[in-house]
Amino acid sequence: MPPVNLSHPVDLLIRQALVFDGSLNEPQIKDVAVHQGRIVALENAFEGQAKQTIDATGLALMPGIIDSHTHFDAQITWDSYVRPSPAMGVTTAVIGNCGFTIAPCRPQDRELTMRNLTQVEGMSLDVLRDGIDWRFETFPEYMAMLKQKGCAINIAAYVGHSSVRTWVMGEQANKREATPEEIDAMANIVKEAMAAGAVGFATSTSPAHNGEGGFPMPSRLASDEEMMQLTLAMASHGRGVYMVTKGGQMSMSFLQSLSKNSGRPVMVAALLHNSTNPDAVFKDMNAIAQANAQGIDMIGQVSCCPLTMDFTFASAYPVEGLVSWRPAMGLSHDALKVCLSETSFRQAVKAELAQTATFRLFNNEWDKVHVVQTFLAAHQAHEQHSVAELAQQHGVDPLDFALDLALAEDLQTVFTAQLLNSDAQAVARLLTHPHSLV
Repeated sequence: MPPVNLSHPVDLLIRQALVFDGSLNEPQIKDVAVHQGRIVALENAFEGQAKQTIDATGLALMPGIIDSHTHFDAQITWDSYVRPSPAMGVTTAVIGNCGFTIAPCRPQDRELTMRNLTQVEGMSLDVLRDGIDWRFETFPEYMAMLKQKGCAINIAAYVGHSSVRTWVMGEQANKREATPEEIDAMANIVKEAMAAGAVGFATSTSPAHNGEGGFPMPSRLASDEEMMQLTLAMASHGRGVYMVTKGGQMSMSFLQSLSKNSGRPVMVAALLHNSTNPDAVFKDMNAIAQANAQGIDMIGQVSCCPLTMDFTFASAYPVEGLVSWRPAMGLSHDALKVCLSETSFRQAVKAELAQTATFRLFNNEWDKVHVVQTFLAAHQAHEQHSVAELAQQHGVDPLDFALDLALAEDLQTVFTAQLLNSDAQAVARLLTHPHSLV
């Protein structure tokens, strides 16, 4: 840290804070002096002058948190405070993760883009319709608008694969592979976005990521060649991070080739622990460690939290990644109820859940699915009990109990599921892994 020039007062002096400096050392009471946006002194007693002084006695001070996985892309257009992040100590947020962005976007694609976000990220369609400021179409125009609006924290934005695909392929984006000409057009958009300030290119191949009508999010239809060419387009500016929420079918060796060929870091999300296949996530982390040992820059994006989700069977996100659930995807209310009632449909779901998977959101752990809210007085006693417990009491299969309860209440029953990261010791291993990022 360079010495402060005491001939002029510093801009800000924070006195007597308990400073956690990120070094893993014990916190100490310090004075922190800031000048022109940088910390210039960290002392037990600062003797210089300051234009502004804050008495932090009894308070703690730490470096700002970088939240590397957010979905503020829509909210930031109407909420420059991107609440609640600042109140939690976040000073930098990365948006555009998984490639679920709202730019680029043509006017005719806005409704579909919003509906996809409603399905894949659980956002309110009414809020998106009322809130999004659509004074942009291209990614550079989006970035220019955000700069003009300003933000309470620092923002870094990925250019998103699904939006780029929709811009080039229209309604075919979530239905087929791209042609070489379409891939070239997408590559040009990625290059344009990088020139406008994107920090990288984000995508998803996760089977749990479905959009409007149950169709896969567009990036899931991309070939390996498309992924490679768009990563190279990103890297053509000499910077950028390739971020992917990886599906089980996407090999770590292919991701290593993306990093090796582009010379850019590959960030792999979301590496969460699955209690029914406990070694899978550590195999991925070991592959990342081996890649780094070979000079291939990769990092695993992990979480310190259990992945918990509230849902109804009108939009049962935890199971929508199952192949056997596809017949139910995109069905309207009455047709969906017919499908969920069919014995053959239920048998197929049970059979798939009985198989061990490398990665999926729901792993047949019905003891971790609870009834949160019922809508018929006769069922109120079910609330706050697990589906496994209730099914055992009624002598039926847990899937049958959950679906029968939902159907009896016109699909309004609210359930909550603890899906992944429920083993605290395993999560601790992920958090302390040398090649993970929280």
